[in-house]
Amino acid sequence: MTSTTPAVRTVDTDVSALLVEARRELDSIANRGIVSAPRAVADTLTTLEELAPTLIPHARVLAATLGGKDRSELDELIERIARRAASRPRADLAYEHLLVLISQLQELLRQLERAHGIACRRTRAGAAERRAKQDSAGPQT
Repeated sequence: MTSTTPAVRTVDTDVSALLVEARRELDSIANRGIVSAPRAVADTLTTLEELAPTLIPHARVLAATLGGKDRSELDELIERIARRAASRPRADLAYEHLLVLISQLQELLRQLERAHGIACRRTRAGAAERRAKQDSAGPQT
């Protein structure tokens, strides 16, 4: 069941802790699989809509330190996330809306983590799957 509590408390002042919590929330959503049932989609959207406003101010600060193309791309991503998080999709488009919002938030989070020197930990399931694929491929010649 999806949590409808805020993903990250807005009173957190430690950016690293905020980013780690945001990563846990996004990984949790991605790892449990996104169910397309209307209630599950609505609950997950609620969680993400609460997560976005906690990340956006930090992203704006980061964007201000960048120059040229990097700043422009980050500003554009921030605006797309803000619009998507604030919009109310039609019921038949909610699932697609959710997938796009997750993707956008993951990209924003990657950029923030990189800027703050936080190494993205791969999920255990993903790492295990990659190892299994490598093992089954056998030695490369």
